[in-house]
Amino acid sequence: MERRQQNRPIDYLKNSVNKTILIKIKRNRLFRGKLSGFDEHLNLFLEGTSQIFEYQDEEGNIREEHEQLGTVIIRGDNVIFVNLSSD
Repeated sequence: MERRQQNRPIDYLKNSVNKTILIKIKRNRLFRGKLSGFDEHLNLFLEGTSQIFEYQDEEGNIREEHEQLGTVIIRGDNVIFVNLSSD
């Protein structure tokens, strides 16, 4: 009898394909886009991607600016964390 493990990190990633995710990579860079796929090295393929720049304004509030990038590939060994969709 084969026993299948449930709720492994890779399963969560598989369930997030075609959903919007947030990724933080080295050098404190943030990206948001639709996960269109990934490979065995956990390179992430994103569509409709934007890079998010966070900064503190003169009043001390955290603000965001976005740069639209379109389709990107993020190399798996640069990823610090992935915030998966809750949809």
